[in-house]
Amino acid sequence: MMLQFTSQVQKSLTYARYAMVIILLFLVKTGFSQVTLTATSGTATGSFSTLKGAFDAINTGTHKGVIVIKINNNTTETVSASLTASASASTSAPYYTSVTIYPTTTGLSITGALATPLINLNGADNVTIDGRVNATGTTKSLTITNTSAVNTAGTSTIRFIGDASNNTVQYCTLKGSSTDAAAGIVFFSTTTGTTGNDNNTIDNNDITCAADGSRPLNAVYALGTTAKNNDNNTISNNNIYNFLSKATASQGINIGSNNSGYTISGNSFYETASFTASAAVNYNVILISAATGTGNGFTVSGNYIGGNTALCA
Repeated sequence: MMLQFTSQVQKSLTYARYAMVIILLFLVKTGFSQVTLTATSGTATGSFSTLKGAFDAINTGTHKGVIVIKINNNTTETVSASLTASASASTSAPYYTSVTIYPTTTGLSITGALATPLINLNGADNVTIDGRVNATGTTKSLTITNTSAVNTAGTSTIRFIGDASNNTVQYCTLKGSSTDAAAGIVFFSTTTGTTGNDNNTIDNNDITCAADGSRPLNAVYALGTTAKNNDNNTISNNNIYNFLSKATASQGINIGSNNSGYTISGNSFYETASFTASAAVNYNVILISAATGTGNGFTVSGNYIGGNTALCA
């Protein structure tokens, strides 16, 4: 009887272990993937190891409608996460009305070392990247970093291109080290479309270098397309710090040709420690080009320049 009882107990324990493994595998596949997605049309849910994986599934039309992407754990992007424009008909791919991205816990990151944009909004509209946990509160809990320090054209952390409009990036820490003089950590780029990259908002972010020894040439850069200006973009309430290259001419916000109507307000520009240039170069905290094609209607107000933390403290 004792031997039979022991054998039954051992079998029960074995079954319990198998059940636990199955449950754990299910949790890893569903609730604990780095990136999870819900959609109101098409396939309702998805799980991915990278943000690129989620964007690719949207681009192919797998997920449609109102889409929410949750960052549950750190991701490493080995290829640019590029989201294309929504189609005009629900039967086409991709088709979405909005995409919202936010972390589900504190201290998360999306990182890569790419000689391209890390996140590329290519004609995408109505995208919100919100660094607050579950998109509530005021704490910045998502860091997005492209550590590449090359001067390859387009190297950036977040790029708006191809008529990307009505997008918002808020409450994130954005880091980059691009040495492309015609790009930046945040990059408003050109278009082959019809209107330019318009009505985008960069608000309440920390924007800084990926490493102090590897600083970008522009924290924010904008260069539009002739007769298709990037219009009415807002850069507001950001902390832009440790952004000047010690050996190369560099800018905080650099608005080049074929842009108009920007609002640049409430930003703090500063160095967290004493800054000593290692070459005789020009620095601009805010530079708006006088080049042909640059429009009017710029509002620059209430910015803080100096100190070693926000608000000139």
